[in-house]
Amino acid sequence: MSVQETALTKALDDILTHRKQSGLPVFSIDGPFLSSPPDFFSNDYLSLSTNPLLRELFLRRADSAPRLFGATGCRLATGNGEDYRNLEERLAQFFQSPDALLCTSGSVANQGFWSTVPQPGDVLIFDQLTHFSSCDGAQLSQIPKDMQYTFEHNSVSSFKRCLEDVLKKHHAQIVQGTGTVFVAVESLYSIDGDFSPLEDIVQIVEELVPKGHAHIFVDEAHTSGVLGPDGRGYVAHLGLGERVHTKMHTLGKAWGHQRGVLATSSTVRKYLLNSCKALGYTTCIAYMDLLVLNCSLDIISGPKGQELRDTLVHVVQYTRTRLDNALRRFPAQIVSLTLPSMHLPDDDLDRVAGARRAELKSYSPVIPLITPHAIDLADYLVRCGYNAAALVYPAVNVSTVRVIVHAENTEAEVDKFVETVAEWAAAKTQTVAQEGQHVIEVPGEGRGR
Repeated sequence: MSVQETALTKALDDILTHRKQSGLPVFSIDGPFLSSPPDFFSNDYLSLSTNPLLRELFLRRADSAPRLFGATGCRLATGNGEDYRNLEERLAQFFQSPDALLCTSGSVANQGFWSTVPQPGDVLIFDQLTHFSSCDGAQLSQIPKDMQYTFEHNSVSSFKRCLEDVLKKHHAQIVQGTGTVFVAVESLYSIDGDFSPLEDIVQIVEELVPKGHAHIFVDEAHTSGVLGPDGRGYVAHLGLGERVHTKMHTLGKAWGHQRGVLATSSTVRKYLLNSCKALGYTTCIAYMDLLVLNCSLDIISGPKGQELRDTLVHVVQYTRTRLDNALRRFPAQIVSLTLPSMHLPDDDLDRVAGARRAELKSYSPVIPLITPHAIDLADYLVRCGYNAAALVYPAVNVSTVRVIVHAENTEAEVDKFVETVAEWAAAKTQTVAQEGQHVIEVPGEGRGR
C-alpha cells in the first residue's frame, strides 16, 4: 500500500539517506532470514532457549497449569497474584537478596530504577560505558546533570579520583547531610566482554563514603546464570552479595526466555512500585512467563545448569585459542582480538585490577573481532550463513563484529567459523595491499554502549 509522503516522512528519509551516505549501517528487520545457522551471535549463553529439557519441563507443567495467558492488568490492579510474588520470593532467595521485583525487561528495570530511586541531593557515578538504559533513566531522574559523573571505563584509579572529587564538592550533602552516592557498573560489558573491577570499586566506596551513604548498583545482564555458585552471577562469584545494594538480572539471555528482575531491599521494591509508572502501571507479564522462568531456574540452579556452565567455559577457551592462533598472522588493521591501546595503565590500582580481570577472561563468552572493516566482515559472514552484525560508530568508537559463544556450540562448528573468519581476513589483507589503503581507526576513549 502506497503512503503519501509528508514533511515528516521526508525528513526521516533524508536522515536515513544521510546515515547511509556517511558509511553508517541502516538496519532492517524484514529479512531475509537464515534458517538455522550455528549460533555465534545471540545472548543465549547456556543455549537454554533451544534446550529440550526446558521445553519438556514447561510443556509438562503447562498442561496442568490453571492459567497460562495474560495477567489482565498491572501489578497495582487486577494483574497481581500469588504466582508473581512466589517467583519474586524464589528469585530473592536465589540471588541472596532481601527482596526482588519482576520487570518487563532488563532495560525497563534499569531505566525504572535510575529514573525513580535517586533523590534530590544524591549524586550519581557511572562507568562511562554503562548501558544506555541506565543512562536514559538517570536523565529522567531528579538529579541535575552537574551531579551526575562518569569515570574512565574499568579504571579503578579514575573511579577513585572521581569519588574523591564528588565527596569534596558535595561534602555538605553526603558527608554531613542525608545524601547518597549511587555507583553504577556492569558485571560484564557486552561489547568487549570485559569484567568490571567490582572488588576494587566496592572496597574504595566502603573506605571513602560514610557508612549508610552509598548505594552500589550492578547490572548482571551478561553474567546471570553464567557465573557464580549455581549461576547466581558475578557479585556472588566474587562473594560480594551483602556489599552490593541492588543487582539487576536479565532473564532473557542465559535464562533462555525474557523479562528482568531487580534484586534489592524491600524498601526500594515498595518505593518503585509506588513511584515508577513504568513498573507499577504496565500490564503484568503473562502467567506463561512465570512458568518458563520457574523451569529455567530449576535448570540453572541444578546439576544440568552446572554442566552447561562447565561446557560453556570449555567452548569459550577453545574458541579464544582457535581465533588467536588463526588471526595472529594478520595485521591489526585487518582484524584483531585486542583493543587498540588508548593508554596503558600507569597506576598500581589499574595494573592489579587488570591482572585480576584477565584471569576471568575464560569465563567471558563475548569475544570481539576488532576491525575497521566490520561492515564488510559482517556482510561476508551473513553470505556464509551466519547471523552476524557490525557494531560501528557512533554506537561504538572502535568498530567490531561481536562473537558470542554458547554451551551447545561444538568444536566442529567453532573450527568452521574460525576458518570462515580467517578466509575473509586473508582476502581482505590482499585487497587492502593491492589498493594501497591506509586504515585509520576512529578516535575515542571508550567503546560505546
